Amino acid sequence: MIKVLFATSEANPFIKTGGLGDVMGALPKELKRKGIDARVILPKYSAIKGELLDKLNFKKWFMVPVGWRNQYCGVYQCEYDEVIYYLLDSEFYFHRNGLYGEGDDGERFAFFDRAVLETLKEIDWCPDIIHCNDWQTGMIPVLHKLEYSKDPFYKDIKTVTSIHNLLFQGNFSADILPELFGYDYEPVRNGSLEFYGGMSFMKEL
Repeated sequence: MIKVLFATSEANPFIKTGGLGDVMGALPKELKRKGIDARVILPKYSAIKGELLDKLNFKKWFMVPVGWRNQYCGVYQCEYDEVIYYLLDSEFYFHRNGLYGEGDDGERFAFFDRAVLETLKEIDWCPDIIHCNDWQTGMIPVLHKLEYSKDPFYKDIKTVTSIHNLLFQGNFSADILPELFGYDYEPVRNGSLEFYGGMSFMKEL
């Protein structure tokens, strides 16, 4: 059975602001009906409705490196319409009034992208494909290529990215590469992540 993980910043019915949430609520369910082990991973925002929070079961917690520091990540799981959902908890990053538009969005989703990959090993489930969605998950393929693919657990994973709204590109100062990812500026200098003097989560490699 093919295993696909949808990494997303929103998914209906848990939380949505637009079309991305609708797609992530419908596509995994349809693939599941076709015999694919499709699962979804997203942040556990404080804005998620109470009745849906009641369905979540806490699995475990671990620390995620974000540059020079480590941040708590809790993993919650539930099944909804036969699809397994993982929600990653961080009070520091995701207990906000809204989903986006915060001054530290680069850091919030740098944390999330690494946490997605770390979660797989923590729960001992390895997908064949990670389907990333929009800029908020755009660094997952980069992290996988530069770091995680060297680990036998991750080496056979393939990544694909869908762009739902090109207006939002995840453009930030190049300084977040060393500050949040522990990389030097080479991905900017060689052009793979460079975007008008800064870096973009959507450039990938």
